[in-house]
Amino acid sequence: MGGWEQWFLAMPAGVVYVVAFAFVFAEAAVFAGLVVPGETGLLVAGVVAGLGHADPFAVAACGIAGAVAGDTVGFGIGRRLGPRLTTDRLGRMVGPARWQRAQAFVRRYGAHAVFLGRWVGFARALVPALAGATGMEYRRFLVWNAVGGALWASAVTVVGYLAGGSWQRVQPVFGAAVALVLLVGVVVVATVLLARWIARHPDRVLSWARRQAGRRIVRVVLTRYDRQVRWLARRFEPRTVLGLELTAGVVVVAVAGWGFGAVVQDVVVGEESVRGDGPILRWLAAHRDPEVTSVLALVHGLSGIRGAAALAVAGTLLSRSGRRGLLLTVGAWAIALGIGLAVAALIGRPAPAPAYVVAGAGPLGTFPALGVACTASVAAVTAYLGGARAVAWARAVAWWTVAVLWVGISGVAVAYLGAGWTTDVLAGWVLGGLAAATVLTAGHTWFRLHRDEPPHPDAA
Repeated sequence: MGGWEQWFLAMPAGVVYVVAFAFVFAEAAVFAGLVVPGETGLLVAGVVAGLGHADPFAVAACGIAGAVAGDTVGFGIGRRLGPRLTTDRLGRMVGPARWQRAQAFVRRYGAHAVFLGRWVGFARALVPALAGATGMEYRRFLVWNAVGGALWASAVTVVGYLAGGSWQRVQPVFGAAVALVLLVGVVVVATVLLARWIARHPDRVLSWARRQAGRRIVRVVLTRYDRQVRWLARRFEPRTVLGLELTAGVVVVAVAGWGFGAVVQDVVVGEESVRGDGPILRWLAAHRDPEVTSVLALVHGLSGIRGAAALAVAGTLLSRSGRRGLLLTVGAWAIALGIGLAVAALIGRPAPAPAYVVAGAGPLGTFPALGVACTASVAAVTAYLGGARAVAWARAVAWWTVAVLWVGISGVAVAYLGAGWTTDVLAGWVLGGLAAATVLTAGHTWFRLHRDEPPHPDAA
């Protein structure tokens, strides 16, 4: 029985019911759902019920009561404030962008928004108050509120209950590696959700960047070093050959080069980061599972040096970047491989002990992880080419999301299988970024210097 399961089972049943009610109630009553969704507490309570430590029907009842009561309080707040709802102190904390989205939702669906909003995060917190502020009849509101709250709370409880009840069936499947599987799953889901949010809110991302630039400390720096900032800004002007692409590329190359040099230095002199390699490898070896090992062995084979070369060809076809795209991706692969081979020959870092190894390293040692470096370089260039040709912001984000996930899982496979140390993987990631930045910077500069060629290296 895992530690988190013991913690859940130690929770008194009464506390479980209070959590199920309180989270859902606070979501619309005080707009808390904009920070922590109400389904979080209800889902946890459902998991505890699935583990046999609470009554699932009581959990669902608490969730339904919290949903109906919380939405009613939110409705009352909106009825009391009326048009001042969005401009009151609490309304200003919510922010105009969220209110505009909620208002558009209500205008589109009318009274049905009370029911449909129960299944949408931001609407679940704001629609009840808007319904009260717009003068909706309470009896009509209560009907849709009760139906939506009952169905939603029951569904969330069932999901949590099934998740808790299936734990004993899931654990034998993944064996000792269940903690690693869960960790990787959380990282992947978080990455996808973040990418999805960025893809759907380009204006808010730009607005956030502008707000950071408008902070007092930033303005002070810009004012104090006005001449230097203006000089730097001129280096980013895209209308000249030595403009945005070259300057930004040189900066990325310099940062990546410094990072790779720092990792090399750590390996040579044995800094703290290297001393953690042994404990990490021993922990991973102790938590290996046959099923997980077979999957990551496949990933390791597909993301090796040859796999990265195949990815360069496939990425060129998928991004429709033509001959130039193939030249850039293969160039990045070659640079990453060449630098990696040279560093490996010079350092000759010994591989992990055979007792911890599932997939062996190459004859030149493990540092840097050559397959990871080649994969990272090709994936970065492919994502750049595909994103540059994408007709929508969301597609560009999707290109980069897939690239980041593939590069990440390729590094995890190397560390998990003992094909390299953790710092070998880190060096591979940084070297891949360095190679990609070098190729893209050189390619941009070359194509812009030749006036008879289109300005973008990804043009067909």
